[in-house]
Amino acid sequence: MQRMPLAITTFIFIILGTFGLYSKAEIEQVDPQAAPWVENITPYTDNRIEEDQAFILQFNDPVAAADILQNTWCSVEGLGERVPVRLLNDKERADILATQGLAREALKHPLHIATLACNRRLSANTKVQLIYGKKTSPSREQRFNYQVREPFKASFSCERANAQSQCLPIRPMVLRFNAPVAIKDLKKIRLVGEKINLKPLIPDNSSAKNALAESVSFASALPEQGKFSIEIPKNLKDASGRELHNADDFPLSVATDSMPPLAKFAASPFGIVERFAEPNGVALLPVTLRNVETTAKGKISSYQPTTDVDIIQWFKKVQKYDGTSLPRLTANKDLGKNVAKSIDASDKDYVQTRMLSLLAGQAGTKTVDLPTLVQKPQPFEVVGIPLSAGFHVLEIASQDLGASLLDTRHGAQRTMYVRTSALVTNLGVHFKLGRENALAWVTTLDKGLPVAGARVRVSDCKGREVASGSTDAQGIVQLSGIPPEPPSCIGDNVYINAYFVSARTKPSISSGKDSLEDMAFTWSDWNRGIEPWRFNLPTNRSAQVEEVAHTIFDRTLLRAGETVSMKHVLRTLTGKGFGLSPQHPGSLSITHVGSGQNYTQTVNWRKTATGGMSAESSFNIPPAAKLGLYQVELLGGANDRRYSTGEFRVEEFRLPILEGRIAPALKQTLVNVAKLPLQVQVNYVSGGGASQLPVQVSALVRSKYLGFEAYNDFQFSPPRADLE
Repeated sequence: MQRMPLAITTFIFIILGTFGLYSKAEIEQVDPQAAPWVENITPYTDNRIEEDQAFILQFNDPVAAADILQNTWCSVEGLGERVPVRLLNDKERADILATQGLAREALKHPLHIATLACNRRLSANTKVQLIYGKKTSPSREQRFNYQVREPFKASFSCERANAQSQCLPIRPMVLRFNAPVAIKDLKKIRLVGEKINLKPLIPDNSSAKNALAESVSFASALPEQGKFSIEIPKNLKDASGRELHNADDFPLSVATDSMPPLAKFAASPFGIVERFAEPNGVALLPVTLRNVETTAKGKISSYQPTTDVDIIQWFKKVQKYDGTSLPRLTANKDLGKNVAKSIDASDKDYVQTRMLSLLAGQAGTKTVDLPTLVQKPQPFEVVGIPLSAGFHVLEIASQDLGASLLDTRHGAQRTMYVRTSALVTNLGVHFKLGRENALAWVTTLDKGLPVAGARVRVSDCKGREVASGSTDAQGIVQLSGIPPEPPSCIGDNVYINAYFVSARTKPSISSGKDSLEDMAFTWSDWNRGIEPWRFNLPTNRSAQVEEVAHTIFDRTLLRAGETVSMKHVLRTLTGKGFGLSPQHPGSLSITHVGSGQNYTQTVNWRKTATGGMSAESSFNIPPAAKLGLYQVELLGGANDRRYSTGEFRVEEFRLPILEGRIAPALKQTLVNVAKLPLQVQVNYVSGGGASQLPVQVSALVRSKYLGFEAYNDFQFSPPRADLE
């Protein structure tokens, strides 16, 4: 019987991708005295291999083929005998060495590299050891562990409302393979139904030659409550030529369920509704509904906190319950009861937030029925919930949602809750916080006009008032006494590090459309899209006054033995510009960058005639000073700080005796000239012209991009014709 050749190219490129060098440190039981021994092995140990895997062994010394066959074998899990190895033929050896870049090395040292395979096809999903060593001396064996890959299989998946439901018609169906398959074969797969015959969606790399993929999907939306089958081509094989192990499962029957119930607010957990956006002047909060009023009446509850303290508490509460789950102890503490029964160990300590009602039993809550469809059911319906001005917490309770999305073990009356919060207003509140003061600006949303007489209140994240005031005719209020760094509120999955700024005014002031009070609020960290770093604006939120120090040198390039004179200034940054610091550093530090050699001296500050403060000092550079860069720092002052104020260099150089100047002799603009007369002047640095000197002028012409630092957005290059 003739042995079939191995599919070398396929398993190297497509299936494994595991070939590489085997680390010496990972080789088991290596005895350096037992030459030769395996230095590197391909593929890596502890990796997955094919059923007909080939191996590359690199030895430290030459090894004869007969010795390799005699001292190398495979140990297969569940097989009570050693499996001998066989050496690859010339073509197989050349192909596999070429893919690993070892062809040239093998030509130079052919006996250092062995290519072999187990002398039988390995069983799928079994453990295998490749062993090299003397059969009579186990202490000198080198063992390399591998796992044969699983059989070629396909698996189906889709999103479902719950474990008992069929596939959602609005989500794609996916067929996955545990090994790569040629795109041309995947294109033959079909999703077949009563009136449909869908082609699969192929991954983006499908246009590449010999492209492979491991999954296909069928696009949504599919018909509701439909029955389909997934058909695959006959004798579907992976890139290694293996047939599908579970081919008998196909055609695979699949089905879709009806559209799942849906209740979704336009924004969650918080949104803003413009008060006068609707033509009739009634503010409406949009909510999308589908199949939530078929079997039992759904309820929608609303609660309107009025004070800033209550608004902050409810705002944080809705944020906290916007997550998927919460600890049961937290939920019981917040809601004051045993909120939901545990059904197994998986939800013993945590409870799903969609099973909890925040407004049940809350005094002042208004509850109404969800509207019932009077016409043929639609894919969905958008309903507007009328709301008055102010902050509202809204919650939808639906048994239809619970029956579809919650575990059946929670009982037939299980209810699911969907919630959000909304601010209905015609006011826009803007807040700017600085170290010395703060500013609030109130405008109308419908016209963008400033609102005068609005009562503005700034609170911390716990609702305690920090500052307050009323806006002037321009809608602005100046606020003081606010720390630049707000306190933090941490706990229960909520973190707030911002001020709460509210504004209240009569609509007769803001719009004149009715006589109800209007209110709005903002948080000081609501700056998405207008963060200072987006505009390259430096900011500092520290309460400590920012100080700037600078040293003015008489010159910054000196020689050893010379004296450098310095003048130091220190200023604070205030809202009115530069100011004087109450404390000044008392020491000057000069450090050689590189060696760390340091010199210090005292600094004495004095008042200037203009009311400022400055200090003067000088430093005699030692004759044996190290060459290089020296950094100057001022030490001390407020909070014992270090101020890096400048640097100078100490180098060996000679002062020039002569200086030269060169300029065009022509005064007009030079554009595309053939000749350029020059004027050359040479002077003594000490003064006077240097005459009778030989002069040689050389020129270099190169292209230059014309640009100006203040006009980076403009181009000054002349237009050029397109080059074809």
